[in-house]
Amino acid sequence: MITKRDIVDRAFKLLAMSGYELDDSPEDEQDIVQTLDDLMAEIQTDNCHFGYIVSDMVDSYLGDEAGIKRDAVSGIAHKLALRICSLYGKVPPPLLVNQADDAYNALLTRYQKIPDAVSATKTWQFGSGNKVRWW
Repeated sequence: MITKRDIVDRAFKLLAMSGYELDDSPEDEQDIVQTLDDLMAEIQTDNCHFGYIVSDMVDSYLGDEAGIKRDAVSGIAHKLALRICSLYGKVPPPLLVNQADDAYNALLTRYQKIPDAVSATKTWQFGSGNKVRWW
């Protein structure tokens, strides 16, 4: 079971490997969990659903189950690390930005669903369109 704490800790480890020393107090961690919930509410759509459990309640806790699989942690943690940089007023290093893009693109490749094609019905109008005719 992957918890929200696992994702937040992974994001802070990514930032520490990038050279940032950020002090995370319990209040900051609660803000970051809210940021994680907001991020996941933004990127989960009908065509791309990771299984993340967005809490309907105002308070979400670090110990809550995230509801995602292990292969989705990296892409989400990288995106969260970029959000944490903006919360702390830091500029993310270019390597972290590139890694976040790669991890998120891999995540979308695994989870994005291509909608079914709609077949043409008899009510659709097909034709040659508006043509200028010279008589």
